[in-house]
Amino acid sequence: MQASKAQDQRGYLLLASIGPLLTLNELRDGSVVRVDSLSMPLNVQYACFHPRLGIAYVACSNGGVASLGDRHCLVQVRYGQRRLELVADAIALPYRPIHVSIDPLGRRLAIAYNRPAAVTRHELDAQGAVSEDHCLVDDPVLIGHFPHQILPIPSKEDWLLTCRGDDASPAAPENPGCLGVLTDSGQAITCSQRIAPNGGYGFGPRNCAFHADGRTLYAVLERQNQLLGFRCRGETIEPQPRWAVGLLERPLEVRRPQLGGAIVLHPGGRHAYVVNRWHPVPADTAQPAPCGENSIVVFALDPDGGKPAVTQRVPLSGLHARCITLSHDGHFLVAAPRQPGRYLDESGRIVECTAGFTVYRVMSDGCLERLGHHAVDVGRDQLFWADFCPA
Repeated sequence: MQASKAQDQRGYLLLASIGPLLTLNELRDGSVVRVDSLSMPLNVQYACFHPRLGIAYVACSNGGVASLGDRHCLVQVRYGQRRLELVADAIALPYRPIHVSIDPLGRRLAIAYNRPAAVTRHELDAQGAVSEDHCLVDDPVLIGHFPHQILPIPSKEDWLLTCRGDDASPAAPENPGCLGVLTDSGQAITCSQRIAPNGGYGFGPRNCAFHADGRTLYAVLERQNQLLGFRCRGETIEPQPRWAVGLLERPLEVRRPQLGGAIVLHPGGRHAYVVNRWHPVPADTAQPAPCGENSIVVFALDPDGGKPAVTQRVPLSGLHARCITLSHDGHFLVAAPRQPGRYLDESGRIVECTAGFTVYRVMSDGCLERLGHHAVDVGRDQLFWADFCPA
């Protein structure tokens, strides 16, 4: 059964980045319309929202996937009244930030860094302002290899640090991945639990999400293209997954780099959405290659144990959607293919792709109905981050 078309008229706000440009967009009748933009000091890496105040915390850097960079900062931006404005001066950060999140009460903000592996925690005042003083943890034994995400753990003061690890290469052996529970006392951060099946080898988590009931932690393995589920027991997370589900439709025909990506859970608690990502390497549009899987996998979640079952696979008509996001009420999903490019389809035909926003209506059974694709000219940059603003 379809969701009501009247839902298209509500004007949902979507914040996104193209290189250093932060854009504020509105969802109107299934289309994405830019309403304002603001240049950041450096390329946007990630951002998060204050739970009550209309403030976004934007992590920026001149580094990237292949570069450490030497300038990094956190910018506070107000997004109310359909316009963007700076709240305070940028705060310098020690390394390239890769993920940022805030606790549910809006009192603390945490940032993950991948090279070197580190975490900083920053206090927020009642107006949402970030203190320049912060707690830095960069002990590789405590942190792990290649952090990619840090999340507040529900009903606790702790954080979950997702460390992807690295595949083996001719130059180096595999670095194991792990999930670390970081206990935050307010004075110091310590690792109280580490989840690393098989010692973390063959375990490459990139994105995690806690179910709203607090009983299940979902982990997407980027390097293994799997979705795993861990049960949460009181203050701890079980060390071994209860189940593992493959993400790919054609797991025996993998074309590298084939990567698991972002996960979002429906606010109703009954469905999950996970993205598969692929892009041509090298990125030579003059020599298009056969395409890997770019898709969204829709899962129905068992109400008792949380185990997912695939209900839909939605092909994406774009390359490497780094971000997918659900509106606060769960009525709309937007995928953001990050780059333009070309690939060969199964018949050998060249397919042209654009970066942009692909908009879906979420049906009552959790499945997705495509409403359209809004192309975005990113030039030499990428559509690197996007998320719906809170209601």
